[in-house]
Amino acid sequence: MTKIYRLLLLGLSFLLLVGLGFYIRQDFSFLLNDFWFTSGLLLLILLSLIDQPHFSKDTNVFVNAVTAAVSLLLVQADNRDFLFWTFLTFIFYLTVSSYTLMWLRTNPLNEENKGVQLFSRLNRQIGRPEAIFSAFFLWGGIRQFGLASNEFNLLLWFWIVFMILNIPALAKTIEGLFIAIKEKNDKEAIGQIFGVQSKNTFLVKLSEARTETTKVFEFVEFKYSIDSKVRKGLILDVYLLNQQQWIKVLSTPEIDAIFKNTEILKNHTSDLVYKLSQIPENDYLDRLVGIVSDNSVINKVRFIHNSKVQVTEGQLLEINIGKSKVLYQITEGITKIEQLENKNQTGFIVGEAIQLGTWNKEKLRFEQFGWVADINTPIYIASKIEEPQLEANEFIIGKIPNTNYPVVINKDIAMSHHMAVVGVTGTGKSIFSRNLIRQYLADQDTKVICIDFTGEYIGKFADLNPTKVIEDAVSEQLFKDIDYIEQQIADNYNKDNENSRKKKKEVAEQIHSQIEAFLTSDNKLSIFELPHVANTSGVLTYTKTFFRLLFHIAKTQGNFGKRICIVLEEAHTVIPEWNFSGVSEKVSQPLLNSIAQIALQGRKYNVGLLVIAQRTANVSKTILTQCNTIISFQEFDKTSSEFLSNYFGQEISKSLPKLKFRQAIVAGKALKSNVPMIFEVPELTT
Repeated sequence: MTKIYRLLLLGLSFLLLVGLGFYIRQDFSFLLNDFWFTSGLLLLILLSLIDQPHFSKDTNVFVNAVTAAVSLLLVQADNRDFLFWTFLTFIFYLTVSSYTLMWLRTNPLNEENKGVQLFSRLNRQIGRPEAIFSAFFLWGGIRQFGLASNEFNLLLWFWIVFMILNIPALAKTIEGLFIAIKEKNDKEAIGQIFGVQSKNTFLVKLSEARTETTKVFEFVEFKYSIDSKVRKGLILDVYLLNQQQWIKVLSTPEIDAIFKNTEILKNHTSDLVYKLSQIPENDYLDRLVGIVSDNSVINKVRFIHNSKVQVTEGQLLEINIGKSKVLYQITEGITKIEQLENKNQTGFIVGEAIQLGTWNKEKLRFEQFGWVADINTPIYIASKIEEPQLEANEFIIGKIPNTNYPVVINKDIAMSHHMAVVGVTGTGKSIFSRNLIRQYLADQDTKVICIDFTGEYIGKFADLNPTKVIEDAVSEQLFKDIDYIEQQIADNYNKDNENSRKKKKEVAEQIHSQIEAFLTSDNKLSIFELPHVANTSGVLTYTKTFFRLLFHIAKTQGNFGKRICIVLEEAHTVIPEWNFSGVSEKVSQPLLNSIAQIALQGRKYNVGLLVIAQRTANVSKTILTQCNTIISFQEFDKTSSEFLSNYFGQEISKSLPKLKFRQAIVAGKALKSNVPMIFEVPELTT
């Protein structure tokens, strides 16, 4: 019942009571002197008309009891009989117990102990205004006029009409009747507001007399009775409940702005909803994705997808929380069925999106936001931003899908703190990695050595005239020398002899001179090719010696003023996990130790790693855990997902098997933003 109808009913009931008193007493002395009138007036004021339309709480019971105690003071001393003292005792109990309950209560009633629940529920029944003041009203009338008097019969009929016929409920019915008549006569009205789910979402019961069909995504206008404000709204849902049609209406300042915050219709009836036919041109429905749902938290929002806009995993969304625009990335979509009354059902889709944060356009990164959006807050497709201005050492590795939000890394940190690029074949991993290598080579003081057994790198980088860090003829002789060394050791009971030690020194000098020649030359890219896939002890010894000497030059001669990036293509062949190496751990461990030394200390000597692999399961975790930035394309195996979830977090790691071609997840120190995210690499052909 609205405030106007409530006050109007109070006024009419008061006039009726005053008129009845004047008829009985033939004057107005009863206004100040008669206890029955005071009780009746308090009954009108405190009953459902004004203060307690549904139920009484502990505070209401306390107020009722104190008010009743004051009213008992009007009873003359000679009229204070047994019932008076009974009433006074009863009121004293209500006052003390309700006051005590207000002190004791700290939780919702159903969470309190049994004793508190018992007394609170008892007081709420016996402490209602209709219980207290009905007794006072009838007792006062009997004491003053007698049980068989005509005066008491008139007061009794007043009480019967007011209580038995339930005047508040009757008034609400009359109010609804007037609204229904107005609704029927108003051709524009489609229904009446029945409830409010939040400050911006309204539930509307559709009128059976409406002449037009009502569809989702139609615009409406209404005057809300609580604040008398005329609002515009958008129909989000139409459903059947209890054999009646209902709609859910979203009202936001953005919707009002479509209509330039002006009233389209005139002479609104409060809480009636009117359909709008002339809609200004706008893109609101092209941006609206849905509304925030329950069970959302700071780092992840759940939303009901109720929109014409098709969204996909990785889509960037924006939510206005206070004065901040907070961005979220979709990671999941779930179908739901909600059970309504009378076996009716409605189906919908619940999306999940992780928080990336607010966008800092100066620093080109997302920054975490520390709170969650209100329920039913609208969610929109992220709008475009200004093109970024990059620093000299920054590089855009891709963008958030379907946006121009850049994913920026610091090349210096990516190289010095090591990076890993993983993903199954055919996802764009190798092309992305080669493009990243070209970005490294764009810096004048950087040289790249690619450890490649595939033989592809020379052809893919032909335009850069790559050289072999160890010439073919020298490499062939080195393998012969290594075979000789191993044979000498085998013949000497697996111990070095003078011949093996001499030959080892010659091998080391040859490899050292080849590395030094590349580092001091003008060539920026060199390939270190492995002769075949098999991890024979000779290949491992050859590779181990190369890495050991390369790191020795870095420590003793500072790479001759250059930064070195070592690219480990098909890393599982170079730094395999011990149970995937194909040879004994005794043979493969020295190689892993050499590369691990670079991973652990390379940053001090300007040597960085770029690890490229299909599966993390096959690659040494000693090396991978030193990669402070990881980019993962599509992955399927459980071992890789579990390892990567330590970097990315459980929520976004669930997207690894669902990533599209050229999509990846990135996280780490080189990333300008401090949160993992799904991004899309540019379409490349090299």
